Amino acid sequence: MLPDEIVLVTGGTGAIGAPLVESLVAQNSAVTVLARHRHGEVPAGVDVVRGDIQHGDTIGLEPEIAAQLRARVTTIVHAAALTRFDVPLDAVRAVNVEGTRHLLAFAGRCPNLRRLCALSTIYVAGQRTGTILEDQLEHDCGFVNPYEQSKYETERLLRDSMARLPIVVCRLSTVVGHSASGIIPRPAAIHHAIRFLYHSLLPMIPGSAESPVDLIATDYAVAAIRHFAGDGFVPGRTFHVCAGTDALAEEELIDLAVEAFLRYRPAWRRRAIEKPAIVELRTFELFRQSVDAVADSALRASVAVLAPFAPQLAYPKVFGDEHCRAALAAAGIVRPPLRETITRVVRHLIDHSWGARADDDGGAAA
Repeated sequence: MLPDEIVLVTGGTGAIGAPLVESLVAQNSAVTVLARHRHGEVPAGVDVVRGDIQHGDTIGLEPEIAAQLRARVTTIVHAAALTRFDVPLDAVRAVNVEGTRHLLAFAGRCPNLRRLCALSTIYVAGQRTGTILEDQLEHDCGFVNPYEQSKYETERLLRDSMARLPIVVCRLSTVVGHSASGIIPRPAAIHHAIRFLYHSLLPMIPGSAESPVDLIATDYAVAAIRHFAGDGFVPGRTFHVCAGTDALAEEELIDLAVEAFLRYRPAWRRRAIEKPAIVELRTFELFRQSVDAVADSALRASVAVLAPFAPQLAYPKVFGDEHCRAALAAAGIVRPPLRETITRVVRHLIDHSWGARADDDGGAAA
């Protein structure tokens, strides 16, 4: 990006938005962050404006600020989303679908807009199985949770808008942590699952030993978004920023976590904790129901966190990322080895008592 370009980032204080903003600033981009309220630090020189994508086509901005931004914005990165899996569909639609509709209306009034990069999730595929290609969207297989459905509906809206606006979609996999440091932006479902495994609160999970688990490093996700929102922008395209054929088998992921427990907390071996059983979805659902009825509060809490997303493991799929990898490779961006990333993330979780850096305004990325 050129130094005189103005990049507007929604969700710029969120789990992906915050490191993305840092990366954009490091590349000498002029960045404005839209936030409902300001939490935490932003890099020096970043403008933070108060707004909310739920508040109409002005996205909650004061009229004067909205006019100034519309005149100057050349790039929008739309990272704001409600990412909780346990929220009712109407509530998550209000943010993810209607909020995006408002942002698109705002973008349509930006005369100098050249790029709009919208973050989505590979799990718009819902309950599909098999190989999922980057250009595929439409299906009637259903979804595991309302979040997936809302992002699917959002993508349909984005596709309908591609004829009039310069839009690229980046579908992100589950972002697990930094490939070198293991630092996580904030704990997510995958990190809670690792913590429950460590504390013997994960007796079973759905799927099969070979079920693919697609995870990516934070720094890879950020580099990909920055590229596709900048020099690598291709309007009308969708890219899978994911592990692809390098996804871990479910059993291998469990083994990697256990190996890290033993390496970085040798005393864990004395607890003689069994690895969780990998079971059919029906068995897991019966287990969940029994836990709700009779289990202690700790086990109920662990199952409550896992239940909205764990069934996705029972719908095995591999995400094709050929176009994404080719485009990034041409720019010198290579996906870090996933197994090393997982080990470093687990070590970070153990060393930091399962915590993470505080973040923001509820507008986490996809």
